[in-house]
This record gives sequence, C-alpha cells and structure tokens, in this order.
Amino acid sequence: MPRQERGAIRPGRPAGLFLALLSISWLIPAGILAAGLMRQLEVFLVLSLAVVIYDTLQALFILVLARQAWLQYRAIPEVAPEPPPRAAPTIAVIIPAWNEAASLPATLASVLKQVPQPQQVIVCDDGSTDDTLVSLAQRFDLEGEGRLHRSRRHPSVWLLAKEHRGKGDSINQGVALSEAEVVLILDADTELLPGALAALGNSFAREPGLDAVSGTLLPRCPATPQGRLFAGFQRYEYARNHLWRLAWSQLGASLIISGACSAFRRTTLVEIGGFDPSSWAEDYEIMYRLQRHRRDQGEPCRVRVQPALAVRTEAPGRVGVFLRQRRRWAGGFLETLIRYRSMVGNRQYGFLGLLYLAHNTFSVANFLYPLAWFLAGLALLADPPAGFEALGLLALVSGLVGLLLTGLSTRLYRLAFGRREVSVQGALIELILRPFFYLPLNALSHLWGYTSTMTRRRSW
Repeated sequence: MPRQERGAIRPGRPAGLFLALLSISWLIPAGILAAGLMRQLEVFLVLSLAVVIYDTLQALFILVLARQAWLQYRAIPEVAPEPPPRAAPTIAVIIPAWNEAASLPATLASVLKQVPQPQQVIVCDDGSTDDTLVSLAQRFDLEGEGRLHRSRRHPSVWLLAKEHRGKGDSINQGVALSEAEVVLILDADTELLPGALAALGNSFAREPGLDAVSGTLLPRCPATPQGRLFAGFQRYEYARNHLWRLAWSQLGASLIISGACSAFRRTTLVEIGGFDPSSWAEDYEIMYRLQRHRRDQGEPCRVRVQPALAVRTEAPGRVGVFLRQRRRWAGGFLETLIRYRSMVGNRQYGFLGLLYLAHNTFSVANFLYPLAWFLAGLALLADPPAGFEALGLLALVSGLVGLLLTGLSTRLYRLAFGRREVSVQGALIELILRPFFYLPLNALSHLWGYTSTMTRRRSW
C-alpha cells in the first residue's frame, strides 16, 4: 500500500493558538483549585460559572446538530424513487486478531449470517500465541500454503497469518488483500447485529462520494457484579459519544470513528497510505490524516454515522482492564492532537479547525475539573467566606441544567439510533453516580495516558 506522509508538521503553520488553548486548559482547573484553597470565592465563582456556561452551550450545540442529522436521516424515503439507486458496493470485512481464539468464532458467525454476504472475510492474525490459528483451521477447513489460507466450507473466508506488528499493520495487510470497494474493519471481539452490512452498503450507495462510515457500538461486559457496574456506566457513555459523532458529521468535521467497527472506501485508504502502525490510537490518527488530506486538496471529507451499522463489542468489566484501555485512549488522543497541532484554529480546515480542534485542545485537562471542584469545595466549606450561599446556588442551577440536558440527550439518542438499552431514568441515575466511581477512574487513566505519551512509555 502506498505510504503517505503521516502526521508531519506543515511548515509555516503557527502553533500559537494551540499552545495558548493548551495552557488555558490546564490553568482554569488550577485556578479553580487555587481560588478555593485561598478562599477567593469571587474568583472561584467566576471561573466555575464560565466553565458551566461553556459546557452548557457545547451540549446545546451538540443537541441541535444531532437532532438536525436525525431529522435528515428520518426524511430518507423507505422506498427508493425512480430511477433505481446505485447498486450497493462490494464489501470486504477485515478482522485483525491477536490471541482471540475465544471470541473470534462468534464474530465470524455474526458476519456470515449477514444478508447480503460480504464478498470477502479476511482474518489477519497478528502472530497469536493461543489456539486462534488451530481453531480457525478446524472450524473452516482451511487450505493453502505459507501465510495465506482459504476456507473450503466458506470460500469468502481467508486467513492471513502474519508476524506480530500491531493492529494497524494487520489492517493494512488485509486492505492490500481485499478486492471489494468498501472495507469494514471489525474487531475480533465484536459481533455484527442483523442488517448491519445491508445498512452499510446502502450508505455508500446513497452517497457515492462517501469516505467512511462509523458504526454504533453497544458495549458488552462480563456477567459479574463488577462487570454489570461498568456496563451501566459505559452504556450511557457510548450513547453520548455516538450523539457527538452524529452532530459533528453535520459540519463535515468528524474526527472519531468507531475503532471496533468502521468502514472505509478502499480507494480512500489506499490514497492516504492506510493506517499508521506507529500510532497508539490508529483509528483516531487516520481520521485526522483523512480530514487533512481532503482539505489540503480543497475537497470535503464525507464521514457519516450509520445507526443501523450496529455491533455488540466487548468492553472493560474490571478496573485494571478499564484503566489500561482508557490510558491508551487518552494517550493516543494527546499524541495525535500534538502531531496535528498545525490544524488547530486553521481556517483552511473550516469548522474542524476553528471549532472542533480548538475545543479538543481547550478540553485536554477537562478530567481535572471534578477533582478541582471537590478539593476547592472542601476548603471553602471548612471555613465559609461571606457570600458562600452563592456557591450552593451555582451548584443547584448547574445540577438542574445537567439533568435537563442529560434527559434531552438520552431521548434524542433513543430516537436517532433506535436503541432501547438506555433510558432517561437510567441516564439521570448514571449522571448522579458518575462522580463517585467513573470520573475518578477516568481521571487516573488520563493522567497515566498523558504521562505515558509525554515520556514515550507506551507499552501495554
């Protein structure tokens, strides 16, 4: 696959706005904490109120855009008008796998049950040390020599046995073997729900210039008390994330695509050089590169969220697993943002540069706010200054606004994505409980990930 320059800093692109926003990102929570410890109530209230207003406006912005996207999606007629639409493109499913003997059979079964069937199913084994290769050979009656094998029972199923070089390299080698117009990248512990491939094909047929489509992830955790606890939080977190992606797709500014289930036009992947195996978050980095590539060519980047491209994917159900996953996510986020810092605030990239990336940079230290407010609140409560009742009023108003926006967002997600796994009542309960369990773990994983990125200690 041709290799395009990945993530290089463009000459002449000032990084001043990036550095300014990054500095402000850390200074505001530090200022909130310092104001509380020094009993400067006015400063504490001003900074806190500014953050609450910013977050409220951002949430309203996402709600408006996501609702607009849903209304447009709903307006698509069930019966296609004459003349008949373009034929759905051929699809290849690429499954990178490493030590996935336990989960891979169910994933493959969900793919082979799809109607219509994919043209190819390519399992790229990344040097597994468990029974992955043996179980695949027995289940699918594989034939072939060397690294490439094909199933006698299901001729569309291929196995590529390769050396251990990471997920990005596995995907790239799978793309090089594929012959279809569209490649769906599916994690080995992720099962397609019925109708997923049909919806994917319709998306690309309906929009010939489409570059990529993001799926809808439904988290599945172990059936243990700890697993059920994590499932409850992650179910609502994933719902919020999907609304976020749906909203930004309206502005052509999508930067996140579901790593466990994402589809690309094959020519697009080849054109930008495929995934970057050196990236800690290859599914995140490639979206920055795709957006930059299209904008540098003066073309729009078309990325859509397809609610019907739905999957159930394994999600962390234990503290250690969760921290390691979110460490990689946080570290990959910071690594990629720094790499593409020249896009921040750059008008060449439209809403992506001026709004999305500016917000991302401004939000780097968002995970510190709960800790800053908690410690500052304790300090102020220990010796309340004059006017302390204003703090209670701010907390009450922000809490009520948060409850209202949470309820509206959850209802919109249920309508736009057709999912019933979440409820307004459950979302409100999750919002209240989040600071006591989920947010501390999130903060710890962010600190770990950011430290790993800055010290270049990225081992798993």
